[in-house]
Amino acid sequence: MAIKKITRLLQVAAFLCLISMSSSEFPVIPFPPAPALALRPLCFTQFSLVYYACSSIPYSPILPPSPPPPPPPPLNSPIAEGPCPPTDGHRRRHHHRHKHSSSHNPAVDECCRWLKALDAQCVCDLLVRLPVFLAKPVHAYTVDVNSNCNVTYRCPSRVFVS
Repeated sequence: MAIKKITRLLQVAAFLCLISMSSSEFPVIPFPPAPALALRPLCFTQFSLVYYACSSIPYSPILPPSPPPPPPPPLNSPIAEGPCPPTDGHRRRHHHRHKHSSSHNPAVDECCRWLKALDAQCVCDLLVRLPVFLAKPVHAYTVDVNSNCNVTYRCPSRVFVS
């Protein structure tokens, strides 16, 4: 049994020697270097963070502008008597009823922070798949969270024809 193992070991060694000699006759052709991969941002992770941060904010669509107020009645027309002028007590009560709440909202701040951190390349890569008629030479997409947070992503023209 030991003789079979030694014989097998010698055969493998001889085979390896033959391979090393035969490869020296033919020059090794190196593979062309791989092109450097462009470092792409981690778009899925960024979108997930933005989605998580902004998901707690209630959706409030932008309402269309209200119609202009009606013109005042002409001076010579009969005008109905209006309410009596407010007294001091009415003004005081009226003043105390309209306490405005603070516009500081931590959920909006967090959403805005992650929207600003989102790479424009990710947004452009996602939106480039829109129909061709929506593609413009150079365009920008704007996200309005509230009056204090307005984030714009500028995209180059990339129209792909399939």
